[in-house]
Amino acid sequence: MVHIPGVKNIADSVSRHPSGSQVPEKLQLCDDIASIKITSPLIEPSFLTGIRAVGTSYNSEIDDGLHQTAALALQCVAITWEKVREATASDENMNALLQLIEQGFPSFRHELPVNLHEYHQFRDDVDPLYTVDGVVIHKDRVVIPPCLRNTVLQTLHSAHQGVPSMMSRAESSVFWPGITPAIKDVRAKCNHCNRMSPSQPSAPPMPTTAPLYPFQCICADYFQYQGRSYLIIVDRYSNWPIIEATSGHEGLINCLRHTFVTFGIPDELASDGGPEFTAASTKAFLQNWSVHHRLSSVAFPHSNCRAEVCVNTVKRLITSNTGPRGELNTDALQRAILQYRNTPDPETKISTAMCIFGRPIKDFIPILPG
Repeated sequence: MVHIPGVKNIADSVSRHPSGSQVPEKLQLCDDIASIKITSPLIEPSFLTGIRAVGTSYNSEIDDGLHQTAALALQCVAITWEKVREATASDENMNALLQLIEQGFPSFRHELPVNLHEYHQFRDDVDPLYTVDGVVIHKDRVVIPPCLRNTVLQTLHSAHQGVPSMMSRAESSVFWPGITPAIKDVRAKCNHCNRMSPSQPSAPPMPTTAPLYPFQCICADYFQYQGRSYLIIVDRYSNWPIIEATSGHEGLINCLRHTFVTFGIPDELASDGGPEFTAASTKAFLQNWSVHHRLSSVAFPHSNCRAEVCVNTVKRLITSNTGPRGELNTDALQRAILQYRNTPDPETKISTAMCIFGRPIKDFIPILPG
C-alpha cells in the first residue's frame, strides 16, 4: 500500500458536478442525535421561482440566500430511543426482522421476504443482529427504520464535514444496509460542499510519442510581450525555435506555410487550441497539408509544455534585443537566436543546430575551421 498525498492526486472534474441517477433512490436516514424537519412554507416564493426557471443562470448569492432561508426553517427534533422503537414497531418489514432475529434466519437468502434480503448477510455468528427493548442492533449500532433514515442523513451532513467524518460518526451510532453509499450520495449532491471543498491538483500531462526526426512534430503558441503579439513555433525533436511578430489566423497560416516549405511538412502540430488555431481557415489549411492538429487545454498551459518552455526561452532572448516598437529584425536579436541554436542542451549535450545540420552553424563566436 502506497500513500499518495492529496496535493499529488489527479483532479476529477466530474466529481464536482455529479449528474445523479435517472430515478434517484429516496434515501431515508436518521441519527441518534437529532432530526431535521424542513418547513418549506417559510422559504421565499421568489427563490422557488428562480430555481424552477428553465433558463436561469446560476447565482451563488441566490443559492446562499436560499440556504440561509432554509436554515432558519429547520426544526431540530431529537431522535430518542422511544422514537426509534415506535418507528420500528410501526414498520411492517422491521417487525418481520424482529421475528427473524428471535426465531433465527433461514440458511438461504431466497427464503427470506424480498424486502429483507439485504439483512441476510448479517445473520452470521460473528456480528449477528440482536434486539434490545424492541430495537434492532448491529455491532452496538442502532438499526434505523426506513422512515427515519433521511433525517439521519441530513443530521450527519449538517456540519458539512465530508464523507470520512460522516462515516466515522455513523459507525459509532447508527446503521442500516446501504448506509455508506447513502452518505456518499448526500455529500456528492451538496452544492455548498462542492463549492467550499479544496481544489484538486491538476493532472500531469499525458505522455506523447517521441518524434523520430527533426520537424516531424512541432508545437506553436502565442504570447504577449510589451503590448506586441508574437508567434512561437518549436520543433519537438531539436528544440529549434522560430519567432514571428504576427497575430490572427492569417498571420499564423503564413508562418506555418513558410515553416513547412523550409523544414518539410510535419506529421503533427500541437497547440493550446487558441482562437487562431481553431479558426476555420486554419483547420482547412492543416487539413489540406495533411497535418494532424493535437489540441491541449487553453486554460492549462502545462499540457502544451514544450511550447510553453520555448515561450519562456524566447522571452529571455528578446529582452533588450528588439526594436523600439518590438521589431524582430535587429542584429542583436538574430545574434541571440544564433547563440541559442549553437548552445548544447544541458541534458543531451547536443545543440539545436547539431540536431538539424549535424554541425554547428556559424555565429558571432569563432569556431575551428573544417
